[in-house]
Amino acid sequence: MRTALMAGLAALVLFGAGAWWFHRHVYDDVYRTSEQRTIELSLRLAQQAATGWKETPASPSDGPFVQLDRTGRPVAGAGGALDLVNLHELLPPPPEDPAPGRTVGQPRSSTVRLAGVDEHERARFHLPDGSLRTVTGGYPEAKDLIAHSEAHALAHRTVTVVATAVRTPAGTCGRAADPDGSCRSTVYVLTTPYVAQYVAHTLATPLAAGVPVAALVVAVTAWAAARRSLRPVEAIRREVAEITDSSLDRRVPVPEGRDPIRALARTTNATLDRLEDTVDRQQRFVTDAAHELRSPLAALQYQLESALAHPDRIDTAETLGEALAATRRIHGLTEDLLLLARPDRAAPHALVDLAGLTRELVLEYRQMDHPVTLRSAPDQAPVRGDGLALHRLLRNLLDNAVRHARTEVVLDVRDDGRTVEVTVHNDGAALTPEECERVFERFTRLDEARTRDAGGSGLGLAIARDIAHRHRGALTAGPSHPPPGTTFTVSIPAAAPGPPPAHGPAADGDGASSR
Repeated sequence: MRTALMAGLAALVLFGAGAWWFHRHVYDDVYRTSEQRTIELSLRLAQQAATGWKETPASPSDGPFVQLDRTGRPVAGAGGALDLVNLHELLPPPPEDPAPGRTVGQPRSSTVRLAGVDEHERARFHLPDGSLRTVTGGYPEAKDLIAHSEAHALAHRTVTVVATAVRTPAGTCGRAADPDGSCRSTVYVLTTPYVAQYVAHTLATPLAAGVPVAALVVAVTAWAAARRSLRPVEAIRREVAEITDSSLDRRVPVPEGRDPIRALARTTNATLDRLEDTVDRQQRFVTDAAHELRSPLAALQYQLESALAHPDRIDTAETLGEALAATRRIHGLTEDLLLLARPDRAAPHALVDLAGLTRELVLEYRQMDHPVTLRSAPDQAPVRGDGLALHRLLRNLLDNAVRHARTEVVLDVRDDGRTVEVTVHNDGAALTPEECERVFERFTRLDEARTRDAGGSGLGLAIARDIAHRHRGALTAGPSHPPPGTTFTVSIPAAAPGPPPAHGPAADGDGASSR
């Protein structure tokens, strides 16, 4: 409705302006035609005046004109011009005299603002209430009344006046003014607006009625078009309103055509796809978390209940040690869950030496008699990020590799100036292509890991990939070349040259991995 209202108002303004322009254009065009005819009439009347009006006398049909001699006295007139007040004072000065041998000069146009009507014979032409009398009676009376009516139509108007100089030869001039017996005068013809007003008036009613109707048609058309174009949006709104957490598989209808509404529907469906995937992963995550926490909590509850029920049959130190181990496992699992539940945010921009960090971890694991070897590494491999988080990333990868390696774990660090790449290879059982991606999912432990006592919680590699992503990097897994084994590759954008980077703060590793 707002669209229709705005369209209707805009159409009303535009059509109204166009109608006004058209009305004025028609009036001006007809008036210009009347001016041209006035010039022609002026020449004809001037030629008649040059004969002293003997061949063709002045007629009321000749329109409003007046002939003034050089002293400003009227010689002849018609059409109400003689009834206008002080007309001779308002008219422009006479034009140049006709050329030698000619009786009529060149017409000259100008505009003049007319005064009122001479009402010294008011009772003759007006009724007591001031209105004009009806034309009745004989010719002279009717002629004068018509002329007076025309004077009222011209009063107080700005009209075009065409002035033409006339020389009346000797013998035909009523009052000789020149030595040779001729007389000079000027014929002033007024351009009447009657025709232009009549034509414009005939257009006024259709235009006044047509503009609102046209604006209404535009408004109705805009309303219908907007309603039709917004129908798919309403369908999208209804579908989205009916989608709940139990019906996330529903999608909004995608209309035909290539327009923004189709793009809106496709974007909405893509958002619903991501929402459904997020909710599914969240539900799986909650289910897995509850499953993972149930076992240590049940074991801790059993140990404590047994200790309370049979205090004389237990070894207090052993029972408390087992309870403490179970508590630590629950605490570690909770910390991992909180870490993964944090909103994604960019890592700090401290300068960290990934090569130095790798050397420290390799030395630590070798001191614990783990078969870990650093095969190659540059002197420095600076990256921007969080040293503690990167330390945990590498530790999680090493814990996973040590857990599954048969004989050794080999690390390589490479820096090509754009990316720092760390590879961690274990010579254990190789992962299948499907497992290479699934191993990074939360609480994912492959069959081999489930059969081993040292199997982790299934969050270590998920945390490692999350840390890599927060550093604008990547973590992938793939079979080793040459086999056997699996290689994990972490890539972090290299830092620009600067001050010597720190190796990163030491931190306890996750100690839990997927594979």
